[in-house]
Amino acid sequence: MVEPGTRGPGGKQGFSCMSTIIDKKTFTPQCMATGIGSLPHLRVEEAAEAIMSSLREAPFWPQLPNRSYLENMYAQYAEQFPGLIMDIPGKQMFVDAESPAFPEQLEAFYARIIADDVEYFAMSKTYAPGLWEVPPLWRKARLPVKIVKGQVTGPVSFGLTVTTADKKSIIYDQTLADVLVKHLAMKARWQEDFLQRLFPDQLVMMFFDEPYMVSFGTAFCSLSRETVVAMLDEAFSVVKGLSGVHCCGNTDWSLLLQTSVDVLNFDAYEYVDNLFLYHEDLHRFIDRGGFLAWGIVPTSEAVLRESTVSLFEQFAGQIAKLESMGFRREAVLAQSFITPSCGCGSLPVAWTEKILRLTDELSTMIRERYGLR
Repeated sequence: MVEPGTRGPGGKQGFSCMSTIIDKKTFTPQCMATGIGSLPHLRVEEAAEAIMSSLREAPFWPQLPNRSYLENMYAQYAEQFPGLIMDIPGKQMFVDAESPAFPEQLEAFYARIIADDVEYFAMSKTYAPGLWEVPPLWRKARLPVKIVKGQVTGPVSFGLTVTTADKKSIIYDQTLADVLVKHLAMKARWQEDFLQRLFPDQLVMMFFDEPYMVSFGTAFCSLSRETVVAMLDEAFSVVKGLSGVHCCGNTDWSLLLQTSVDVLNFDAYEYVDNLFLYHEDLHRFIDRGGFLAWGIVPTSEAVLRESTVSLFEQFAGQIAKLESMGFRREAVLAQSFITPSCGCGSLPVAWTEKILRLTDELSTMIRERYGLR
Protein backbone atom coordinates (compact mmCIF):
# COMPACT_ATOMS: atom_id res chain seq x y z
CA MET A 1 0.00 0.00 0.00
CA VAL A 2 1.19 3.52 -0.67
CA GLU A 3 2.23 5.34 2.47
CA PRO A 4 0.16 8.19 3.95
CA GLY A 5 1.20 11.55 2.62
CA THR A 6 2.08 10.18 -0.82
CA ARG A 7 0.05 9.57 -3.94
CA GLY A 8 0.10 6.16 -5.46
CA PRO A 9 -0.60 5.02 -9.02
CA GLY A 10 -2.88 7.47 -10.73
CA GLY A 11 -1.61 10.46 -8.75
CA LYS A 12 0.87 13.06 -9.90
CA GLN A 13 3.20 12.76 -6.94
CA GLY A 14 5.25 9.66 -6.31
CA PHE A 15 7.98 8.83 -3.85
CA SER A 16 11.51 7.74 -4.39
CA CYS A 17 14.48 6.33 -2.57
CA MET A 18 17.84 8.06 -2.26
CA SER A 19 19.04 8.43 -5.84
CA THR A 20 19.38 10.68 -8.83
CA ILE A 21 17.53 10.37 -12.12
CA ILE A 22 18.93 7.51 -14.21
CA ASP A 23 19.00 7.80 -18.01
CA LYS A 24 18.33 4.62 -19.98
CA LYS A 25 20.82 5.65 -22.65
CA THR A 26 23.73 6.11 -20.25
CA PHE A 27 22.91 3.49 -17.62
CA THR A 28 25.36 0.62 -17.13
CA PRO A 29 24.76 -1.96 -14.41
CA GLN A 30 28.45 -2.69 -13.73
CA CYS A 31 27.60 -6.21 -12.43
CA MET A 32 24.81 -4.94 -10.20
CA ALA A 33 22.87 -7.60 -8.27
CA THR A 34 19.18 -8.17 -8.89
CA GLY A 35 16.77 -11.09 -8.63
CA ILE A 36 14.18 -13.19 -10.41
CA GLY A 37 10.54 -12.84 -9.44
CA SER A 38 9.44 -15.57 -7.06
CA LEU A 39 10.24 -16.17 -3.39
CA PRO A 40 9.00 -18.93 -1.04
CA HIS A 41 7.94 -16.71 1.86
CA LEU A 42 4.39 -16.68 3.17
CA ARG A 43 4.56 -13.21 4.71
CA VAL A 44 5.05 -10.23 2.45
CA GLU A 45 7.12 -8.42 5.08
CA GLU A 46 9.61 -11.29 5.33
CA ALA A 47 9.98 -11.41 1.54
CA ALA A 48 10.55 -7.66 1.50
CA GLU A 49 13.25 -7.91 4.15
CA ALA A 50 15.03 -10.68 2.23
CA ILE A 51 15.16 -8.48 -0.86
CA MET A 52 16.11 -5.27 0.91
CA SER A 53 18.96 -6.90 2.80
CA SER A 54 20.66 -8.07 -0.41
CA LEU A 55 19.44 -6.29 -3.54
CA ARG A 56 19.54 -2.66 -2.54
CA GLU A 57 20.45 -1.11 -5.91
CA ALA A 58 18.07 -3.15 -8.04
CA PRO A 59 15.22 -4.53 -5.91
CA PHE A 60 12.32 -6.46 -7.42
CA TRP A 61 8.80 -6.94 -6.15
CA PRO A 62 8.21 -10.55 -5.05
CA GLN A 63 5.80 -13.08 -6.46
CA LEU A 64 4.78 -15.37 -3.58
CA PRO A 65 3.22 -18.51 -5.09
CA ASN A 66 3.15 -20.40 -1.78
CA ARG A 67 0.60 -17.90 -0.46
CA SER A 68 -2.04 -18.43 -3.11
CA TYR A 69 -2.71 -20.03 -6.48
CA LEU A 70 -3.41 -16.50 -7.71
CA GLU A 71 0.32 -15.74 -7.31
CA ASN A 72 1.30 -18.59 -9.61
CA MET A 73 3.24 -17.06 -12.52
CA TYR A 74 0.42 -17.83 -14.96
CA ALA A 75 -2.64 -17.11 -12.82
CA GLN A 76 -1.10 -13.86 -11.56
CA TYR A 77 -1.24 -12.27 -15.02
CA ALA A 78 -4.55 -13.79 -16.12
CA GLU A 79 -6.91 -11.13 -14.74
CA GLN A 80 -9.07 -9.58 -17.47
CA PHE A 81 -8.21 -12.28 -20.03
CA PRO A 82 -11.34 -12.82 -22.17
CA GLY A 83 -13.05 -16.15 -21.66
CA LEU A 84 -10.93 -17.10 -18.66
CA ILE A 85 -12.33 -19.67 -16.24
CA MET A 86 -10.44 -19.67 -12.93
CA ASP A 87 -10.80 -22.63 -10.53
CA ILE A 88 -8.91 -21.45 -7.46
CA PRO A 89 -9.63 -24.46 -5.19
CA GLY A 90 -8.64 -26.82 -8.01
CA LYS A 91 -5.59 -24.69 -8.86
CA GLN A 92 -6.34 -24.62 -12.55
CA MET A 93 -7.61 -22.29 -15.22
CA PHE A 94 -8.53 -22.39 -18.89
CA VAL A 95 -9.99 -20.21 -21.63
CA ASP A 96 -13.54 -21.06 -22.71
CA ALA A 97 -13.55 -19.71 -26.24
CA GLU A 98 -16.72 -21.68 -27.04
CA SER A 99 -18.82 -19.89 -24.46
CA PRO A 100 -21.75 -17.84 -25.87
CA ALA A 101 -20.35 -14.90 -23.88
CA PHE A 102 -16.88 -15.11 -25.43
CA PRO A 103 -17.51 -12.99 -28.59
CA GLU A 104 -18.77 -10.13 -26.44
CA GLN A 105 -15.80 -10.49 -24.07
CA LEU A 106 -13.42 -10.50 -27.02
CA GLU A 107 -15.02 -7.37 -28.47
CA ALA A 108 -14.74 -5.64 -25.09
CA PHE A 109 -11.08 -6.64 -24.85
CA TYR A 110 -10.18 -5.12 -28.21
CA ALA A 111 -12.18 -2.02 -27.38
CA ARG A 112 -9.90 -1.54 -24.36
CA ILE A 113 -6.84 -2.08 -26.56
CA ILE A 114 -8.01 0.41 -29.18
CA ALA A 115 -8.80 2.94 -26.45
CA ASP A 116 -5.33 2.37 -24.99
CA ASP A 117 -6.99 1.78 -21.62
CA VAL A 118 -3.89 0.68 -19.69
CA GLU A 119 -5.59 0.98 -16.29
CA TYR A 120 -8.08 -1.71 -17.27
CA PHE A 121 -5.19 -4.19 -17.18
CA ALA A 122 -4.13 -3.31 -13.64
CA MET A 123 -2.87 -6.10 -11.38
CA SER A 124 -5.06 -6.15 -8.28
CA LYS A 125 -3.83 -6.44 -4.72
CA THR A 126 -5.45 -9.87 -4.50
CA TYR A 127 -3.29 -11.18 -7.33
CA ALA A 128 -0.10 -9.26 -6.56
CA PRO A 129 0.26 -8.20 -2.91
CA GLY A 130 4.04 -8.18 -3.30
CA LEU A 131 3.75 -5.48 -5.95
CA TRP A 132 1.40 -3.30 -3.91
CA GLU A 133 2.97 -3.75 -0.48
CA VAL A 134 6.74 -4.13 -0.95
CA PRO A 135 7.90 -1.08 -2.99
CA PRO A 136 6.68 1.41 -0.35
CA LEU A 137 8.95 -0.34 2.15
CA TRP A 138 11.97 0.51 0.00
CA ARG A 139 11.39 4.20 0.71
CA LYS A 140 11.21 3.62 4.45
CA ALA A 141 14.52 1.76 4.27
CA ARG A 142 16.03 4.57 2.13
CA LEU A 143 17.59 2.08 -0.26
CA PRO A 144 20.17 3.44 -2.75
CA VAL A 145 17.99 2.30 -5.65
CA LYS A 146 19.28 2.78 -9.18
CA ILE A 147 16.82 0.59 -11.05
CA VAL A 148 13.50 -1.05 -10.12
CA LYS A 149 12.72 -4.49 -11.52
CA GLY A 150 9.31 -5.87 -12.38
CA GLN A 151 8.31 -9.01 -14.22
CA VAL A 152 5.57 -10.49 -16.39
CA THR A 153 5.18 -14.02 -17.73
CA GLY A 154 6.31 -14.06 -21.35
CA PRO A 155 3.90 -14.77 -24.21
CA VAL A 156 5.47 -18.08 -25.26
CA SER A 157 5.36 -19.61 -21.78
CA PHE A 158 1.91 -18.19 -21.00
CA GLY A 159 0.55 -19.33 -24.35
CA LEU A 160 1.94 -22.86 -24.11
CA THR A 161 0.79 -23.34 -20.50
CA VAL A 162 -2.69 -21.85 -20.54
CA THR A 163 -5.13 -24.00 -22.50
CA THR A 164 -8.62 -24.00 -23.91
CA ALA A 165 -11.34 -26.20 -22.41
CA ASP A 166 -10.19 -29.10 -24.60
CA LYS A 167 -6.61 -28.81 -23.30
CA LYS A 168 -5.08 -27.19 -26.37
CA SER A 169 -2.47 -24.50 -25.74
CA ILE A 170 -3.98 -21.11 -26.56
CA ILE A 171 -0.85 -20.05 -28.43
CA TYR A 172 -1.88 -22.30 -31.35
CA ASP A 173 -5.21 -20.52 -31.79
CA GLN A 174 -4.66 -17.50 -34.04
CA THR A 175 -7.20 -15.32 -32.24
CA LEU A 176 -6.12 -16.28 -28.73
CA ALA A 177 -2.44 -15.94 -29.64
CA ASP A 178 -3.02 -12.32 -30.64
CA VAL A 179 -5.02 -11.73 -27.46
CA LEU A 180 -2.37 -13.19 -25.18
CA VAL A 181 0.46 -11.07 -26.60
CA LYS A 182 -1.57 -7.86 -26.33
CA HIS A 183 -2.86 -8.83 -22.88
CA LEU A 184 0.63 -9.44 -21.46
CA ALA A 185 2.02 -6.34 -23.17
CA MET A 186 -0.67 -4.24 -21.48
CA LYS A 187 0.10 -5.92 -18.15
CA ALA A 188 3.74 -4.95 -18.61
CA ARG A 189 2.80 -1.38 -19.55
CA TRP A 190 0.55 -0.99 -16.53
CA GLN A 191 3.16 -2.45 -14.19
CA GLU A 192 5.93 -0.26 -15.57
CA ASP A 193 3.71 2.81 -15.21
CA PHE A 194 2.83 1.73 -11.65
CA LEU A 195 6.48 1.42 -10.66
CA GLN A 196 7.54 4.54 -12.52
CA ARG A 197 4.91 6.64 -10.75
CA LEU A 198 6.09 5.31 -7.41
CA PHE A 199 9.76 5.85 -8.32
CA PRO A 200 9.88 8.74 -10.78
CA ASP A 201 13.66 9.20 -10.45
CA GLN A 202 14.57 5.56 -11.08
CA LEU A 203 14.87 3.48 -14.19
CA VAL A 204 12.38 0.61 -14.48
CA MET A 205 13.35 -2.76 -15.94
CA MET A 206 10.59 -5.13 -17.03
CA PHE A 207 11.44 -8.81 -17.44
CA PHE A 208 9.38 -11.27 -19.46
CA ASP A 209 9.90 -14.69 -17.88
CA GLU A 210 10.10 -17.41 -20.53
CA PRO A 211 10.90 -20.81 -18.96
CA TYR A 212 9.17 -22.60 -21.83
CA MET A 213 11.61 -21.22 -24.38
CA VAL A 214 13.53 -24.40 -23.56
CA SER A 215 10.86 -26.20 -25.64
CA PHE A 216 11.47 -24.15 -28.77
CA GLY A 217 12.65 -26.36 -31.61
CA THR A 218 11.41 -29.55 -29.93
CA ALA A 219 8.34 -31.69 -30.50
CA PHE A 220 6.66 -29.82 -27.62
CA CYS A 221 6.68 -26.50 -29.48
CA SER A 222 5.87 -26.28 -33.18
CA LEU A 223 5.95 -22.48 -33.38
CA SER A 224 8.06 -20.98 -36.14
CA ARG A 225 11.05 -18.80 -35.36
CA GLU A 226 9.38 -15.84 -37.06
CA THR A 227 6.25 -16.23 -34.92
CA VAL A 228 8.20 -16.35 -31.66
CA VAL A 229 10.36 -13.35 -32.56
CA ALA A 230 7.28 -11.34 -33.57
CA MET A 231 5.49 -12.20 -30.32
CA LEU A 232 8.45 -11.29 -28.16
CA ASP A 233 9.22 -8.09 -30.02
CA GLU A 234 5.61 -6.94 -29.72
CA ALA A 235 5.81 -7.51 -25.97
CA PHE A 236 9.21 -5.80 -25.61
CA SER A 237 8.10 -2.81 -27.68
CA VAL A 238 5.77 -1.47 -24.98
CA VAL A 239 8.54 -1.04 -22.40
CA LYS A 240 9.85 2.51 -22.02
CA GLY A 241 12.72 1.56 -19.69
CA LEU A 242 14.72 -1.64 -20.08
CA SER A 243 13.07 -4.80 -21.41
CA GLY A 244 14.45 -8.15 -20.29
CA VAL A 245 13.88 -11.82 -21.00
CA HIS A 246 14.63 -14.63 -18.56
CA CYS A 247 15.14 -18.24 -19.67
CA CYS A 248 16.40 -20.59 -16.98
CA GLY A 249 17.30 -23.50 -19.25
CA ASN A 250 18.91 -24.08 -22.62
CA THR A 251 17.34 -22.71 -25.78
CA ASP A 252 18.16 -21.37 -29.23
CA TRP A 253 19.92 -18.31 -27.86
CA SER A 254 20.31 -16.80 -31.33
CA LEU A 255 16.55 -16.29 -31.43
CA LEU A 256 16.47 -14.28 -28.20
CA LEU A 257 19.63 -12.37 -29.11
CA GLN A 258 18.09 -11.30 -32.41
CA THR A 259 15.01 -9.79 -30.79
CA SER A 260 14.89 -6.17 -29.65
CA VAL A 261 15.30 -7.10 -25.98
CA ASP A 262 17.65 -5.01 -23.82
CA VAL A 263 18.61 -7.61 -21.19
CA LEU A 264 19.24 -11.34 -21.65
CA ASN A 265 19.02 -13.29 -18.39
CA PHE A 266 20.43 -16.81 -18.63
CA ASP A 267 21.50 -19.65 -16.33
CA ALA A 268 25.25 -19.05 -16.25
CA TYR A 269 25.74 -21.81 -13.69
CA GLU A 270 24.56 -24.64 -15.96
CA TYR A 271 24.23 -23.35 -19.54
CA VAL A 272 26.87 -20.71 -20.22
CA ASP A 273 28.74 -22.90 -22.71
CA ASN A 274 25.54 -23.31 -24.71
CA LEU A 275 25.14 -19.55 -24.92
CA PHE A 276 28.76 -19.10 -25.99
CA LEU A 277 28.10 -21.30 -29.03
CA TYR A 278 26.20 -18.31 -30.42
CA HIS A 279 29.18 -15.99 -30.02
CA GLU A 280 28.56 -14.04 -33.23
CA ASP A 281 25.00 -13.18 -32.17
CA LEU A 282 26.30 -12.42 -28.69
CA HIS A 283 28.91 -10.05 -30.16
CA ARG A 284 26.21 -8.14 -32.05
CA PHE A 285 24.04 -8.02 -28.93
CA ILE A 286 26.82 -6.53 -26.80
CA ASP A 287 27.86 -4.14 -29.57
CA ARG A 288 24.35 -2.72 -29.83
CA GLY A 289 24.36 -2.03 -26.07
CA GLY A 290 22.56 -5.14 -24.84
CA PHE A 291 22.98 -6.27 -21.24
CA LEU A 292 23.75 -9.75 -19.92
CA ALA A 293 22.18 -10.87 -16.64
CA TRP A 294 24.36 -13.75 -15.43
CA GLY A 295 22.25 -16.22 -13.45
CA ILE A 296 25.33 -17.69 -11.87
CA VAL A 297 24.04 -18.31 -8.34
CA PRO A 298 22.37 -21.75 -8.51
CA THR A 299 18.76 -22.09 -7.38
CA SER A 300 19.14 -25.77 -6.57
CA GLU A 301 20.77 -27.91 -3.90
CA ALA A 302 24.09 -26.98 -5.55
CA VAL A 303 23.95 -23.67 -3.69
CA LEU A 304 24.70 -25.52 -0.45
CA ARG A 305 28.21 -26.36 -1.65
CA GLU A 306 29.01 -23.01 -3.26
CA SER A 307 30.56 -19.90 -1.78
CA THR A 308 31.16 -16.36 -2.96
CA VAL A 309 34.75 -17.28 -3.85
CA SER A 310 33.83 -20.44 -5.78
CA LEU A 311 31.19 -18.58 -7.78
CA PHE A 312 33.59 -15.72 -8.48
CA GLU A 313 36.16 -18.18 -9.83
CA GLN A 314 33.52 -19.68 -12.11
CA PHE A 315 32.44 -16.25 -13.31
CA ALA A 316 36.04 -15.13 -13.88
CA GLY A 317 36.63 -18.22 -16.00
CA GLN A 318 33.58 -17.40 -18.10
CA ILE A 319 34.75 -13.81 -18.62
CA ALA A 320 38.22 -15.06 -19.59
CA LYS A 321 36.65 -17.40 -22.13
CA LEU A 322 34.74 -14.51 -23.69
CA GLU A 323 37.96 -12.50 -23.88
CA SER A 324 39.60 -15.37 -25.74
CA MET A 325 36.73 -15.16 -28.25
CA GLY A 326 37.40 -11.49 -28.93
CA PHE A 327 35.01 -9.82 -26.50
CA ARG A 328 36.18 -6.71 -24.66
CA ARG A 329 36.18 -7.52 -20.96
CA GLU A 330 35.42 -3.91 -19.97
CA ALA A 331 32.31 -3.78 -22.16
CA VAL A 332 30.96 -7.13 -20.96
CA LEU A 333 31.45 -6.29 -17.29
CA ALA A 334 29.93 -2.82 -17.65
CA GLN A 335 26.90 -4.30 -19.41
CA SER A 336 26.24 -7.10 -16.90
CA PHE A 337 23.93 -7.87 -14.00
CA ILE A 338 24.42 -10.70 -11.48
CA THR A 339 21.35 -12.78 -10.57
CA PRO A 340 20.22 -16.15 -9.25
CA SER A 341 19.79 -18.71 -12.03
CA CYS A 342 16.01 -18.81 -11.57
CA GLY A 343 13.22 -17.88 -9.19
CA CYS A 344 13.23 -19.28 -5.67
CA GLY A 345 9.49 -19.82 -5.14
CA SER A 346 9.77 -23.60 -4.76
CA LEU A 347 12.87 -23.59 -2.52
CA PRO A 348 13.27 -23.60 1.27
CA VAL A 349 13.47 -20.14 2.80
CA ALA A 350 16.95 -20.86 4.21
CA TRP A 351 18.27 -21.75 0.74
CA THR A 352 16.66 -18.64 -0.70
CA GLU A 353 18.27 -16.36 1.84
CA LYS A 354 21.67 -17.86 1.05
CA ILE A 355 21.03 -17.44 -2.67
CA LEU A 356 20.18 -13.75 -2.28
CA ARG A 357 23.15 -13.20 0.04
CA LEU A 358 25.53 -14.90 -2.41
CA THR A 359 24.15 -12.82 -5.27
CA ASP A 360 24.88 -9.64 -3.34
CA GLU A 361 28.33 -10.77 -2.15
CA LEU A 362 29.31 -12.00 -5.60
CA SER A 363 28.34 -8.69 -7.16
CA THR A 364 30.46 -6.88 -4.59
CA MET A 365 33.46 -9.18 -5.13
CA ILE A 366 33.28 -8.86 -8.92
CA ARG A 367 33.20 -5.07 -8.65
CA GLU A 368 36.14 -5.04 -6.27
CA ARG A 369 38.29 -7.50 -8.25
CA TYR A 370 37.65 -5.84 -11.61
CA GLY A 371 37.67 -2.25 -10.38
CA LEU A 372 34.04 -1.50 -11.27
CA ARG A 373 32.09 1.31 -9.70
